[in-house]
Amino acid sequence: MSRTEDKVIIKIELSRGEYEALKAISRREGYNLVSEYVKSVVKKALEERGEKVEGLSVKELSEAIGKRIERIVSDLMNPYTGKIDDISRKISDIITILESISQEKEKTAKTIVREAKKPITAIERLKSQGVVFSEDVQWMKSPEKFFEKLKKEGAIVLEYGGERIAIDSDLWESFREEVQSISIRDVDEASTLIESSLGESAGKLFRKLAKIGLLLYDEDNGVWVLRVQDIGPTSG
Repeated sequence: MSRTEDKVIIKIELSRGEYEALKAISRREGYNLVSEYVKSVVKKALEERGEKVEGLSVKELSEAIGKRIERIVSDLMNPYTGKIDDISRKISDIITILESISQEKEKTAKTIVREAKKPITAIERLKSQGVVFSEDVQWMKSPEKFFEKLKKEGAIVLEYGGERIAIDSDLWESFREEVQSISIRDVDEASTLIESSLGESAGKLFRKLAKIGLLLYDEDNGVWVLRVQDIGPTSG
């Protein structure tokens, strides 16, 4: 009668990822059960050490199994670990870029808010428009003070029949030179020439001055003459 060999149950704790990896290897190696594959790993590990199962303690068996399984799982996981590290680095780079963009947008937004809060001055308004007529500022509480302020800040201000025209000093100088070079008598044609070189506001100014008699056509010399030639910028 043969002696029954003692059986020893060994418990191994693995993470879910490690177990799934071990399960995949087991199937790939042709084992239906993970436990059967583990047994084969143990036997192979012992054979590599030139030892037999008989006579080994539980501790020695555990160490042999653990080292073998650790190598297998490590070999399986290493390629994926490298990819995960690479993805982590890329995600970190993307987060850094997004944070940089967010900070830049925040700075831009603050700059826009500051500029939006800064009120435009009367002279800045005139500089952008070129010419401001009385009818353009009728909505103001005190248009007279608006024109007086412009005059003190260096603008040309013409008055006629209770109305006023404020002109940017640079535009006024260019306007005077342009007027002297026009020989066409027709107001519309002449104003169109002015408008093409100095802008829409200059064309409107030409028509307005011709209408109120501050710009006349000299029939003898064939040129336009301003009746306000001595007007220039005044200092406040």
